[in-house]
Amino acid sequence: MATAILKQIFDVELTRTRDSKVLNELDIVYDVGGGEFDHHGLEKVYRDDEIPFAACGLIWREFGKDVVRFKEPALDDSGIESILNYVDRVLMEGIDALDNGVRIGEDGIPLTHISSIISGFNTPWYLEEDENQKFNEAVELSEVVLVNTINRKLSVIKARDNIIKAYESREIPQVLVLDEFCPWGEALQDIDKEDEVLFIVYPRKDGYALQTVRVRGEDKKKLPKSWAGKRDEELAAVTSVPDAVFCHSARFMAVTKSFQGIMKFAKLALDEPVEVKKVSFFEFIKRMFFKR
Repeated sequence: MATAILKQIFDVELTRTRDSKVLNELDIVYDVGGGEFDHHGLEKVYRDDEIPFAACGLIWREFGKDVVRFKEPALDDSGIESILNYVDRVLMEGIDALDNGVRIGEDGIPLTHISSIISGFNTPWYLEEDENQKFNEAVELSEVVLVNTINRKLSVIKARDNIIKAYESREIPQVLVLDEFCPWGEALQDIDKEDEVLFIVYPRKDGYALQTVRVRGEDKKKLPKSWAGKRDEELAAVTSVPDAVFCHSARFMAVTKSFQGIMKFAKLALDEPVEVKKVSFFEFIKRMFFKR
């Protein structure tokens, strides 16, 4: 992954060695050699959350701004810093933690992570393969993952103006209508100070979607129970919306073929009585004192 970072801004000619005489002749040395980008010594550099940097994170910390600036020259310093921190948090920090022997993700459902995927390029003990070829294949994959991660955050930044415009032009305070789909969650959380918006409407290739807004992993208001899992004529009969397509069984999304139909869905969902949910005393106290 460190090599993938450097390849975004340099024409890399890579030498893989521990020979100190060779290392002394190279422009950038990382993960070996005991220099500023080698984390194997006792004096480690730590993040604010006490996760130590490894070679990958050290390379990102040093060259990440250049990578982002090269990719998106028009981005201001705030945007660059936002992407820099995001990529470190969601990608580099986990790699660095494992590389430093910090155990992560041991509880719950096992998830395949980028470090395990990259390590899968190591040649199995029972096969004979070219080590450098496998390394280069791992770098190619790492480049794709890195660029996708940057693009994910860049997409959020670029969408912000669209979300603000849609928010300011709402006809129904609880419904945010987008002209095209774009990531809306982060911007909406920043601007919707009164927690008014309950549903998002946006176009799809096959029609229009109505999606619930979630706070701390829970829908602020679910779609009606009577819609759950229904499709086509069955959903149309329940809602009186003739071009109804489907409602997800988890009641966080519904689709119609027309804008008129999806707005009828939104109004029906708003009119539906709020479901009474039993909350434990502990949960009540937590919600009272830890509101966003």
